[in-house]
Amino acid sequence: ALLAFFLGAVMGSALNCLAYRIVRDQKWSSGRSRCPARGHALSLPDLIPVLSWLCLGGKCRHCGAKISARYVITEALLGLAFVSVLLRFGLSFDALSAAVLVACLLALSLVDLEIQIIPDRFLAIPAAVRLIQIIFSSNFRAILPALIFGAGLLFLSLLMDKVLKKDSMGGGDIKLMAVLGLFFTVPECLLLLVIACIVGIFMAAILMKIDSDTAFPFGPALSIAAWVTLLFGEAITTWYLSLF
Repeated sequence: ALLAFFLGAVMGSALNCLAYRIVRDQKWSSGRSRCPARGHALSLPDLIPVLSWLCLGGKCRHCGAKISARYVITEALLGLAFVSVLLRFGLSFDALSAAVLVACLLALSLVDLEIQIIPDRFLAIPAAVRLIQIIFSSNFRAILPALIFGAGLLFLSLLMDKVLKKDSMGGGDIKLMAVLGLFFTVPECLLLLVIACIVGIFMAAILMKIDSDTAFPFGPALSIAAWVTLLFGEAITTWYLSLF
């Protein structure tokens, strides 16, 4: 569990940097990490996940500029996500594919929150890993939820666009739901959508208080719902269906 947390925190640090560069249209390999305030090149004492931020009091070691809590939150969050996946699936390929999924969900959420775009690269990676797992297990029926919910949301989005005469859902959200359909059953996908809508309502309320003109990104809500469904979806849907 400690190793899983460390690996998740390291990955969270890297993905945070990657998302930062994507948002600002910088190259992925644009050199070493730097202080966001003054541009100082950062070295090992500045880059230890979680610990560096805590030990330095959330400030740059070189210039004393305040460093956003986003960094430590992102690192700790993915570390905890990796631990939760390990505890849920054990040492298995399911755990590996779930870890890839939650890592990409975190990265696309960071980008979506800033510029309301879900990069295709963060959808292609978990989709490829899951499809390899499906091919090796010969469980081709696992593709059906992706087709059902991807096509279903696309149809619903086009219908709502006509009714509202404006864009109702981004194409990235539809593609994200199709990818998530590869990881879950139909009942779990329905549960995921319910959770995403609840989370989305709370997120929209918070964002509107901060800035009423800010566009609402649905990717983070779907990502949080997917994480919850990974951990508890099977148990919840099994319990619910047993009532009938």
